[in-house]
Amino acid sequence: MTSGVGADVPQSGELQEPWVETRAGGLFFISAVFVAPPLIALYPVLLRAILQALVGFDRPSRILDPVPAVAAYVAPVVGWLALPALWLTLKARAAADRRWARRLLDVFVLVHVGTLAYTISRWL
Repeated sequence: MTSGVGADVPQSGELQEPWVETRAGGLFFISAVFVAPPLIALYPVLLRAILQALVGFDRPSRILDPVPAVAAYVAPVVGWLALPALWLTLKARAAADRRWARRLLDVFVLVHVGTLAYTISRWL
């Protein structure tokens, strides 16, 4: 039995399965794929809010103005797709055995909850 710094390193002759090929790693990977659509749809809205908060950017822009309109059109569809993605992310968080993976999955949960909140606010 070994202890100390090299305890996580496999001994010679032992083969260790890569983490992404484990059940927990696979669920993490699928959760990371499912967080991309909300980030892409809401990125322009977030970028405009940051620019307004930091530098008071309020004038029309040929680059930023059409993109939030597209995001507003796509966000409700992406919002309802966030429900199964949220369920999968919570399942992946329960299976995650590494601290960094759990922290990143917490961020994914916040993204999905934020997407759902945005979608519900648009429906009301």
